[in-house]
Amino acid sequence: MATAKGKPVRVRVRSTEVQRKFGEVLRRAHSGREHIIVEFKGFPVVAMLSMAEYEALMREHDQRERDKQQRLKQFEEAARAIGEEIEKLGLTEEELMQHLEDTRQRLFEERHAKRTE
Repeated sequence: MATAKGKPVRVRVRSTEVQRKFGEVLRRAHSGREHIIVEFKGFPVVAMLSMAEYEALMREHDQRERDKQQRLKQFEEAARAIGEEIEKLGLTEEELMQHLEDTRQRLFEERHAKRTE
């Protein structure tokens, strides 16, 4: 029972029905046309989906994690470069923190002023 766009339909099934009709529910999930949401005492506790969909989901998850790690690495490199530049300028930590706070305050005021205009 797929939607017009071919996307799987979410179907909620009580755990007792899954126990009684496991083979049927398994075939429905395997078909890729339905995502079976198993409920226990009225609460969703498990999702059943085809192995192909699960593998695609895990590939997407893994890619997002790799992308996140790459962004963190780039941030660390940028932070290190900024730290080196600050040392070259001879700024103390207190001077840097004050400059950051002044900049933060100025940006806040600029943004806030735009909203009130």
